[in-house]
Amino acid sequence: MNPPNFDSPLENLLALTADLRSPEGCPWDKEQTHLSVIPHLLEETYEVVDTIERGDDNHLKEELGDLLFQITFHSQLAKERGAFDFQDVANDVFQKLVFRHPHVYGNQSGIDSGEQVLTQWEELKQKEKENKGKIDSDKSILTAIPKALPAIQRSEKIQSKVTKQGFDWPTVSGVFEKFQEEIKELDTELKSQGSLNTKKLPYNERVEDELGDLFFLLVNLSRKLSIDPETCLRRANEKFESRFRIVEDLVTQTGKTLKDHSLEELDLFWDQAKLQLKAKSPITSTTDTKSQKNAGSVNQGSQP
Repeated sequence: MNPPNFDSPLENLLALTADLRSPEGCPWDKEQTHLSVIPHLLEETYEVVDTIERGDDNHLKEELGDLLFQITFHSQLAKERGAFDFQDVANDVFQKLVFRHPHVYGNQSGIDSGEQVLTQWEELKQKEKENKGKIDSDKSILTAIPKALPAIQRSEKIQSKVTKQGFDWPTVSGVFEKFQEEIKELDTELKSQGSLNTKKLPYNERVEDELGDLFFLLVNLSRKLSIDPETCLRRANEKFESRFRIVEDLVTQTGKTLKDHSLEELDLFWDQAKLQLKAKSPITSTTDTKSQKNAGSVNQGSQP
C-alpha cells in the first residue's frame, strides 16, 4: 500500500487514518475503539499543554499534530459505524462558533469585554439547547459540567458556574477566613483519630471529607486570587522536582545514596538546592513572570 499523496495535508491525514483502519491496515489500529484510545487522547492533550508552557514551538507543532490525529481517528471510528465523519465535526464546530460570536459575525454591538463575551456565551449555549430540543429534565446549572474532568478543573468549573449566579463570597477575606476554619476542623478530626506522631495514619472517611473541603476551598481561593489552580499545582510540582534533582546530584557527589543520609543532612542539601535555583532565577523577575502567566491562565481557563 502506498501512502496517500493528495495536494492537501489534511486530506492525506484523513486518508492515512482510513488506511490504518482498513483490512490491509495496522493490526493495532484495527483493534481500537473510542474507549480504548481515551488514554492516548488525554496524554496527547497534556503533552500539548506541556510544550505551550515550555514555549517550545518546534515540539508544539509536533504535539498539535499528534492531537489532530486523535481527532481524525475518532472521526474515522464514527464514520465506520455511520454516525458522522471529520467533515461533520469541522462543520459543526464552525457553525457553533459563528452562532456564539454574533458580536464578530453579526450586527450585535455593546460587547467590548471578555466578561461580557462569557456571559453571552452561556446564554447562547442555552438557546442552542432549546433550538435543538435538548432541554434536559435536570435543570441544574451544573448539569453540563463533564464528570470526567480532572477533579481540580471540575471544581473550578463548578465554582465559576455558581459564582455567576451570585453564590460566592463577596471578598477574598471571606474565603481565607473559611479556609482557616476548615483547617481547624481537619485538625480536630485528625486528633480524634489518635496521635499524629506517627509516620502514617490509616484511612478514615471523616478525615477524607474534611480534606476534600480544604481542596475545594483552595480552588476557590485560587480563583479569588486570579490564579489558575491547575497551573499553580503544576508549577509547585516542577519547583519541587527541580530542587530534588539538585539534591540527588549533591548526594551523588558524596559517594553515598539518599538513604545513607539522615533527614537532617538531606534538609541541608535541600537548602543548598533552593539557594542554587534562587541564584539562577531572581525573585523579582520570577514573580513578574508568574503573575503574567497565571493571569493569562485564568483568562484562558474561564473560556466556556
